[in-house]
Amino acid sequence: MSISSTWAPLRTSSSSEVILCADFHTTGRPEAGFSDLVPQLEHDGNYWLIAPPAVAPDSGVDVDEYIGSWLAPVRESGMTVRAVLGFCVGSVYGASLADELAKSQGTAPKLIVFDPEPTQLVTIQYQLTKVLDMLDTILSEAERAEIHAELGKYLRLDGMTVGRYAAEMFGEFRRISDGAFARAGLDTEYSAEMWSLFSSFLSYLSLAEGLNPRPAWLDATALSSSSPHNGLNRLKVTGEMGTGEFVAHEIRFDEDHAELLRSPGVAETVDKLLER
Repeated sequence: MSISSTWAPLRTSSSSEVILCADFHTTGRPEAGFSDLVPQLEHDGNYWLIAPPAVAPDSGVDVDEYIGSWLAPVRESGMTVRAVLGFCVGSVYGASLADELAKSQGTAPKLIVFDPEPTQLVTIQYQLTKVLDMLDTILSEAERAEIHAELGKYLRLDGMTVGRYAAEMFGEFRRISDGAFARAGLDTEYSAEMWSLFSSFLSYLSLAEGLNPRPAWLDATALSSSSPHNGLNRLKVTGEMGTGEFVAHEIRFDEDHAELLRSPGVAETVDKLLER
């Protein structure tokens, strides 16, 4: 299967350098994104935000092919990647991008991560529950109950991985919801657009399971929020990535996870890091 990714410019410049931003940002998301951070930055350069490919979690695409589709347009641009910025699970992808680009361009991009964390099964379940809430007015009570039961059943199966859970639950959501969409009179174009976005997001979350960001993070600077269940705050308590140091440097802020990339103080710190 051949896939391709695109990068959306957040800022253009005559500079020959580009700063890559790894995050899955959609309209209406409550958490701030790089589109909130970049306008506050003074550092000159081109800033690109990834638009991950529209692949379903059961497509068979592996993580190397997925990351390769991100790298192709960057290399074709001929620009030097000055830095890679990653938010949340985007920090996992940012680590791989920085590693691969260090090999091809000869100099390692600076890696700056914001509340870095891997995907967990409960992360997928939480995101699926949010989608279920969005569909509340479309699904019948019986359909909602069936999906809730499937969410719990698959989570308890022995040997369940993030990738398998995402694929199984995507299939269940489609099976149950397509009929409800038709009953509600939603046109096929709207349904296709929604499922494409949903499947892309699940793939983005689940394929990160196949990457080990720890070695690259040990050379990175992390900007951490005050939210106890996000980023390094979470990892230091849960032990899900082991013990010891996770990053080279950590800078802490009072803002919570959702507001981290809106913070003027964070923007000021990023500018200083980019100028070093």
